Amino acid sequence: MLRNNNQLIVGLSNPATRLLSELIKHNKTELTRETLIKHVWEDYGFSPSSATLSNHISELRKAFEALGVSKNILITVPRIGFKMDAEIHPETKLKEPAAEKIENNPELCEPESEVNTASSLIDANSKKKRRRMKITVFFLILALLAIATVTTFGTLTREDKPTLIGVQDKCKIYALDDNEQDIEQFNHARKMLTSEKIDCSQTDHDIFYMEARPTNELFKVHFMAACTRDDNLNYKNCSNYKLVE
Repeated sequence: MLRNNNQLIVGLSNPATRLLSELIKHNKTELTRETLIKHVWEDYGFSPSSATLSNHISELRKAFEALGVSKNILITVPRIGFKMDAEIHPETKLKEPAAEKIENNPELCEPESEVNTASSLIDANSKKKRRRMKITVFFLILALLAIATVTTFGTLTREDKPTLIGVQDKCKIYALDDNEQDIEQFNHARKMLTSEKIDCSQTDHDIFYMEARPTNELFKVHFMAACTRDDNLNYKNCSNYKLVE
């Protein structure tokens, strides 16, 4: 798993990103279906149905559950809409230590030992807040990584269309990364199918594959989702995989 929030850049599909952002922005607040549809789709020129919203909520829940986080973090409010119930700790930037202002004010001048004590307390509190923020950001990055693979294939609208790059027996392999749709990426996907023991000889699968490389190029991350369809050609089950090299 990745622990450095500056190491990996992963692109989320636009609808999934906007929906997650809206839920985080209004954390612990009930949002009606109409409000979510308007802010996530209609404001951007799209006209989805209520079923589209439900599908996106379902995919987000699967993503959180895959991370070991309770899927109940997204709550359905009957006859109203949805609510995110999560502990979010945004970082608060501290102002310059007040001790400096005290030194510049002759009327409020304090002994040097007290100024140093105040500065030490501020530094200690600042370190605790930064440590807590790093933990929060770490789990948020893990959530985004999972959502990148789980929701992208679930939001294949006219703005997000994967490209078929090859076929392996009964598996159709699609690329989610427009920058690397070539035979090399197809071979990487076939290799991952074998390593994850995905059987393409007996069952029809739609395989969604993406590669991401961190900015320092020390390793590469492979994402894969193997999906099956029901009789109505809707996805009924998807298994998600991640490989770090």
